[in-house]
Amino acid sequence: MNDKYVDIIIPAYNPGTFLDEAIQSALSQTHDNINIIVVDDNSSEDVESIVKKYSNIKYIRNEKNLGPAASRNVGIKSSDAPYVSLLDADDIWYNHKLELSLDSFNKNPEIGMTCGNYHVLLNRRRLSKPFYSRPIKITWEKMMRQNFIASGSTTIKRDVLESIGLFDEELWISEDYDCWIKISENYPIHYIHRPLYKYSVIPSGNSLTNSSNILKSQDKNILQIRNNSKGRVRKKILLK
Repeated sequence: MNDKYVDIIIPAYNPGTFLDEAIQSALSQTHDNINIIVVDDNSSEDVESIVKKYSNIKYIRNEKNLGPAASRNVGIKSSDAPYVSLLDADDIWYNHKLELSLDSFNKNPEIGMTCGNYHVLLNRRRLSKPFYSRPIKITWEKMMRQNFIASGSTTIKRDVLESIGLFDEELWISEDYDCWIKISENYPIHYIHRPLYKYSVIPSGNSLTNSSNILKSQDKNILQIRNNSKGRVRKKILLK
């Protein structure tokens, strides 16, 4: 299999018509050696009819609502490309996203993951300036203070994801931060300063993580994620 073959995982929970734009942005990549998997997290909407408009896109429907971490894992486990790239169902990639990401892996085979800059798309109308005004060097120490990585900008080596056990399905929010922290403990992460996608923000949207109960768990999860990471890093140092 071509080492530049990429699985694109799109978890979807009641995405509305936004899913169309997400899929089209994946199909419009300048790097086109791709496999797209849409994981419908038991939506009440008819997600399948949107996906079936496109040929060669794999559709999976969860039998019950599993949450974002488990839905991503379902997609990852159902695919086999050496690289995995994540796209939320309401976000929009720029067509150079994969090309720039894979070029970074070619230039530095040691890195485990790429991420990058992005624009915030507010209410599908207002586009912000690039979120980061200057380049960032991603390190474990910096990630322990703040999450600098937006999931839609990421491309990850499959073996790196598998080495950390994929996403923690017990976490329904901050599951992405947990994943990035685990990767940063053991692998270099390369930041691409050019904006890679439009991150859609709809304050009144009905995505799962907009629910008040889930949001209340965020601070607790972040604290636990950092404490767990400190423990793993301390243990690794002691074993040296």
